[in-house]
Amino acid sequence: METRTLDVQGRRRRYHVVLPGRLPQRPDLLLYLHGSRQSGRVSPYFTDHTFDALAERTGAILVYPDGVGHHFNDARRALDEQCRREEVDDVAFLSALVREFAPARTFACGYSNGGHMVMRLLLEAPGLLHAAVIFAAAPPAPGNLLVPTTAYRPTPVLFMHGTADPITPYEGGTVELHGAARGEMMPAFAGAAYWAGLNGCTAMPHTAHPLPGVDVDTWDDGDHPPVQLWTLHGVGHVVPSPRKFPEALGPGTDAVVGAEVAARFFGLEGDNEGDIEGDQAPL
Repeated sequence: METRTLDVQGRRRRYHVVLPGRLPQRPDLLLYLHGSRQSGRVSPYFTDHTFDALAERTGAILVYPDGVGHHFNDARRALDEQCRREEVDDVAFLSALVREFAPARTFACGYSNGGHMVMRLLLEAPGLLHAAVIFAAAPPAPGNLLVPTTAYRPTPVLFMHGTADPITPYEGGTVELHGAARGEMMPAFAGAAYWAGLNGCTAMPHTAHPLPGVDVDTWDDGDHPPVQLWTLHGVGHVVPSPRKFPEALGPGTDAVVGAEVAARFFGLEGDNEGDIEGDQAPL
């Protein structure tokens, strides 16, 4: 992992790059945005290096950006952190990162605060992302949404949320992290349905049960970009991977690997001009 910097709007920003051993002629770019009080450097450890392995297998460039003060200035109105007080423009930073690499396609994954930042990126930089996966973060309730939705361009989005999440409850409501208010969030199912509506899809979702304890609701009418909600029963505030998580985040799971679900949703499995081949990985 190589640490680099980029000057954006008078502020030097830091990010960390993982380059696969073999790069296609014009590779895809995958952004992974960390959660509150984390950083890009610790993200590979938090995800048990599953995204690093994904980049190596598929030939995508993986970038772990750093938020200012260990937070991104996300789409929630209630966010009293350094990045908000200093009016940090993370949309400009992440957009500049994409221009820096000029990829074939750009995908983004975000965990918790990073997931909310991915939502803001979708709303304020329409067309920048080809698809997005959001872990342990539901859309803000209308009164807690900081930015308008009018510029949004329909984009495939996958939400993954545990029913035992002790920080962002699956059933929605007010979120508070270590005494810091984050405002009200939609329930996970209602939030995914809301995003499907932003995509123009008003059809009822199809529900599948690919594994014990895993429900997948898909809003896809064939005419609009799909939205999926992966409900992980009994799972906490995590990006699913084989690692053991701190007790405060709630239970993990060995049934699902979040990075592998994202790879399939993005269509990253072995599609880089035939340059990269890999075995099928488990969900």
